[in-house]
Amino acid sequence: LPTKFATTNGRRWLIPMMDLPVWARWVACLPAAFLTVLLFLDQNITARLVNNPRFQMKKGRDEGSVLDGMHGDLFVISILTGICSLVGLPWMAGATTRSAAHVRSLSVFDENGSIKGTLENRVSGASIHALIGACVVFSSPRMLLSEVPLPVLSGVFMYLGFTSLQGLELWDRILGLFQDSTVAPKTRWSVVPRKTTTIYTLVQMTCVAGMMWVTKSPFGVISPITIAFLPLLRALLVRTNFVDKQAMEMLDG
Repeated sequence: LPTKFATTNGRRWLIPMMDLPVWARWVACLPAAFLTVLLFLDQNITARLVNNPRFQMKKGRDEGSVLDGMHGDLFVISILTGICSLVGLPWMAGATTRSAAHVRSLSVFDENGSIKGTLENRVSGASIHALIGACVVFSSPRMLLSEVPLPVLSGVFMYLGFTSLQGLELWDRILGLFQDSTVAPKTRWSVVPRKTTTIYTLVQMTCVAGMMWVTKSPFGVISPITIAFLPLLRALLVRTNFVDKQAMEMLDG
C-alpha cells in the first residue's frame, strides 16, 4: 500500500490532454467506445444482480422515469468516469462480488429459508465507502491494512465470491448437472428436457471461460465485442434447434 495520497510518479493531477497530437485524440475514440460498452455492461450486470426481484427491493424505483434508481446509478458512474479520466484515476463501476454479498447480508428470510424482503437503507453503503475513503486519505488505516496477511484477504474474497453464487440460475444449473433428476429440487426450468438444459449450461460455461480468458489476455480491451456476440450465439442455438424457442424462454427468460 502507498504511504501517502499522491500520484505514482509525482506528475500533476490534471492530465495534459492538449499535449496529445490531434490524430491520437481521434484514434483514441475507438478504444473509448469499447470501454464505454465495457463499463456500461459491468455496471448493469452488477445492478441487475443487486436489483434481482427475489430481493423484493422497492426504494429508488420509478420505472419509465429518468430519475429511476437504475438510471441514476449509471448517470453518477458516467460523471465519475469523466472526472477520473481528467485526473488519471482508475475508472469505477459496480463491484459485483461485494455488492451481491452486501445486499444478501441485508436480506430477511422466512422460516422456510426464502427471501421475504430486504432491509433497504443508506447507512450501510455510506459507512462502507466512508471507511474505504478513510483508507485512501489517512495513513493510519492504510498501515493497519498492510498488516493483514495476503492469504487472509484471498480467503475473504473467495468466501464472498462463493456466497455470491448462491441464487444464480447458472450456478444452480451447474449443480444440477451432478444431481439425480428424480430427487433434485424443482426449479423453473425443470420442465425442460435434461439434455437441453445440459447443452445450454455447457455452452454458457464455455462462454464464461472464454470471456474470462479474453479479459485477462493482452487483448482484454476487446472483451465488449465478445459480450456483443452472446445475443447472436443465443439466436444461433434457437435457429439450429440445439435449444428450441420454448425451452430457451424457460432457461433464459
